[in-house]
Amino acid sequence: MALVDDRGMAEPGFERQPPQDLAAEQSVLGGMLLSKDAIADVVEVLAPNDFYRPAHQAVYDCVLDLYGRGEPADPITVSAELERRGELLRVGGAPYLHTLIATVPTAANASYYAEIVAEKAVLRRLVEAGTRIVQLGYNGAEGADVDEVVDRAQAAIYEVTERRTTEDYVVLEELLQPTMDEIDAIASRGGSSLGIPTGFADLDELTNGLHPGQMIIVAARPGVGKALALDTPLATPTGWTTMGKVAVGDQLIGADGRPTTVVAATEVMRGRPCYEVEFSDGSVLVADAEHQWLTETRASRRSAQGSATGRGRRAFGEVRTTREIAESLRCETADRRLNHSVANAEPLDLPESALPLGPYTLGVWLGDGHSAGSRFTTADPEIAWHVEAEGYDVVPQSGELLYGIELPAPEPIATRDCVVCGTPFTPRTAQVKTCGRSCGGRSRFTSAPVPAPTCPDCGRPSSGLRLCQECHRDHGTAQGVLRGIGVLDDKHIPAVYLRASIAQRRALLAGLLDTDGTVTTGGSVQFAVTNRRLAEDVRELIVSLGYRCSTSTKQVRGRGDRSSTTYTLTFGADDDVFRLERKRLVLKERRRATGLARTGSRFIVDVRPVPSVPVRCVEVDNRNHLYLAGRSMIPTHNSTLGLDFARSCSVKHGLTSAIFSLEMSRTEIVMRMLSAEARIRLGDMRGGRMSDDDWTRLARRMSEISEAPLFVDDSPNLTMMEIRAKARRLKQRHDLRLVVVDYLQLMSSGKRTESRQQEVSEFSRNLKLIAKELEVPVIAISQLNRGPEQRTDKRPQLSDLRESGSLEQDADMVILINRPDAWERDDPRAGEADLIIAKHRAGPTATITVAHQLHYSRFADLAQG
Repeated sequence: MALVDDRGMAEPGFERQPPQDLAAEQSVLGGMLLSKDAIADVVEVLAPNDFYRPAHQAVYDCVLDLYGRGEPADPITVSAELERRGELLRVGGAPYLHTLIATVPTAANASYYAEIVAEKAVLRRLVEAGTRIVQLGYNGAEGADVDEVVDRAQAAIYEVTERRTTEDYVVLEELLQPTMDEIDAIASRGGSSLGIPTGFADLDELTNGLHPGQMIIVAARPGVGKALALDTPLATPTGWTTMGKVAVGDQLIGADGRPTTVVAATEVMRGRPCYEVEFSDGSVLVADAEHQWLTETRASRRSAQGSATGRGRRAFGEVRTTREIAESLRCETADRRLNHSVANAEPLDLPESALPLGPYTLGVWLGDGHSAGSRFTTADPEIAWHVEAEGYDVVPQSGELLYGIELPAPEPIATRDCVVCGTPFTPRTAQVKTCGRSCGGRSRFTSAPVPAPTCPDCGRPSSGLRLCQECHRDHGTAQGVLRGIGVLDDKHIPAVYLRASIAQRRALLAGLLDTDGTVTTGGSVQFAVTNRRLAEDVRELIVSLGYRCSTSTKQVRGRGDRSSTTYTLTFGADDDVFRLERKRLVLKERRRATGLARTGSRFIVDVRPVPSVPVRCVEVDNRNHLYLAGRSMIPTHNSTLGLDFARSCSVKHGLTSAIFSLEMSRTEIVMRMLSAEARIRLGDMRGGRMSDDDWTRLARRMSEISEAPLFVDDSPNLTMMEIRAKARRLKQRHDLRLVVVDYLQLMSSGKRTESRQQEVSEFSRNLKLIAKELEVPVIAISQLNRGPEQRTDKRPQLSDLRESGSLEQDADMVILINRPDAWERDDPRAGEADLIIAKHRAGPTATITVAHQLHYSRFADLAQG
């Protein structure tokens, strides 16, 4: 019995039937029994499970079987075949077959009836998927893993849109014919590739291309070492660490000033050629020969000036190795001017901190304060006004131009009436209830005993004052606050101030400069101090705000050795770094007079070989792969065969491919692809040195490249679930045929796992499942461990796959890349690379030699003959 709601409407009951159209199903089958052409039209649209009635499924399957054998399909032959199978009575007997013919209006419309049946089948599967998703949702509420629940829900919807059945087992008899068809198709093409062509003739001949459902591992040692000395300081959101101590999961700071997470770290490397890289601000970093730097050259700087005035195209900075910078340190000009410059980092973009003392007030005290007390000396009353603006009391002292800093007085306790005599009075502490001693003695007879006074901050007993003696000494006075942050008798900037927000650090710098800062005749800002530790901290503060700062020293006559050296910090600023009006105006006038603009980069002045030291490198998850190294916070930088496969798939053969890159940005990938397709040197493209012929070749190839169905996703911190969801959408909308993941060791699950090996094993298993679910080959770029470097022949082996043995187990094919000239520059096989097919589940293993054209960011077939 159906329920009726308050509006008199019948509420849908549980007896609702799934979406169906029996008339359309009968018309489809009737049309197929009448016309062989109708069978050909319907078979492209429907599968047996698309019919709602099991009887209709049996009839449709029988018709397809007869049609596939080349036999006629009419009521007589179908009835005989159904009787042979023992299904005739189940479908309603031979009369029902004639009923099907009688119900069809015309066989010519069979394909339209089939579309109606297919639509109803999709709706039924949607209802089934919805029911499963509801159950999954309740399972998630009961503690199931949410990511797994969402992934399974997405898979359920994908099954609906792909119109796949949930029955995953097939009898061998049904598999034989499709397999024979595939063998016949390969033979008819003379054995040419049936799968996705790789672009390498020998590799395609060996593998017959990349096939749906395969997972292919392409692995090599990183092309360059990209390593810094272990004692190199690295900036973090809370202070500093070193290259030797940093670990995966730690946070560093990127060139954009924002925190960035370390996603990979190499082992310690020894025996590498090393160099000292010296910068124009005096900074020195030790890096190996293959460490990478993002530098501007004279050519790119001139192109920037030209593009600003509308002349020519802008050339951008290029990633170069230490060895390449050493070889092109100076320009090929008469004056041999410096060539390479590295851009300054952006100001550190960090959240606001809870600081114990106002930043401007601390800056004033560090600049001109007395190291043993909360006093400072100044001839500018305006500085005292700015300190008062931060909420402190500034009290003139007995000495000339001397001021004391005091915390604001606490709010007075409200006036109350004496509990004995009723006289109004203002107590010194909250516990006092009487107006004087005489009333205090009599209060014991008129009110409850007064508890002993306690400190409101720590709860310990006090002497009747607002704070106990310990709290009063620690933070009850301005001097106590200075003592608490450890700067009394040891002037320096505490770490919490150096990693405060931009506004707080600018206020701290303004306090320092208002007291001890000057403006040079050339319009630069200087800060001089004899305290070395304070000088280093102020330099870090200046650099953290995005300025380039240089340091010079001068011997002076001080009270002792520690105060006999003056450290002068100099930097250019095109904004207001002073709060003191007179200094702010001087800076503005001298900057206008000299036309001095803030320098946004520092030059590399020397690259000199040094004895080899242990080095190491990390990779970070930000888009440009830069992190800050050295106390001067210098931005420093952190996979070609997979890109060749994608080019062959999309550019040459017009098949849809997707690259999920966790290493390179989308701009870098496209630039490499343009270099490979147009055969333009990547260095010339990045450095703005393209010739007219290069531009012509690029324009000629641009139209073909732009039409290639290649999708690039460089989202940082991609998880496996996101890759699977995006690949499903591409499969549905664009018929995805190839997936490339670059690279496996940069992936993160976002979950706690027992070990990194277990996490990579899970990635490997999921990539294989993606390949089977979407029926596309999946190429996973991976790194090898340091095994090849420790062997004499340097040739990689299957056991060198990094972080997990499951990579070898799950992969259908493992391709190891070996470049002999990567180890010996004078190797007679220079320019060649070996593609070592170390595992091939569907065929033999072999070694295929190709040419590496890394200046074009590509591998290519060797020229024959």
